[in-house]
Amino acid sequence: MAGKLVFTDQPCGGEKVTLGETNSMPAEEQPFEYEPLKNVYSNSQWYYGHAGYKRALRVQRKYNAPIFIYFQADWCSYCRKLDEGLLNTPRGAKVLRKVVKVKISPEDSKRDDDFFRRLGGTGYPTVLLQTDSISSPQTVRMFSNKKLMTVDTLSQIVEAATAL
Repeated sequence: MAGKLVFTDQPCGGEKVTLGETNSMPAEEQPFEYEPLKNVYSNSQWYYGHAGYKRALRVQRKYNAPIFIYFQADWCSYCRKLDEGLLNTPRGAKVLRKVVKVKISPEDSKRDDDFFRRLGGTGYPTVLLQTDSISSPQTVRMFSNKKLMTVDTLSQIVEAATAL
């Protein structure tokens, strides 16, 4: 029917089709080796709190992407500088698409505060980068002599972490 294949139990007076030689494709010189597709993480979503960190670990396992953990407080002036001067800029946000992002305010809950202290946090902002689900997060110094890290430096750190 109009070029479509129709299955029926009734005989039809359609055209006879003669099949040509099957499997006429020449063999490959090199055998095919299966390589699974690498899922590349690229997302602007932030996860929040300790519960968000747990979800981020699941995403990390799926994509093998590093986790960017950002401990902050609303009243912290350096946190605002970090947000406005780097993390929330178009270039900063683009760099951070390659990492699973978690923002935690330890003052919001005892669980968040306990997690902050367990990871060695003592002040704000504290930024950690965890390259895989079994390694300990490593501190990333976002300020040096009260000067904010550049987007290029952040990009180098993220690229090094995603290359592992």
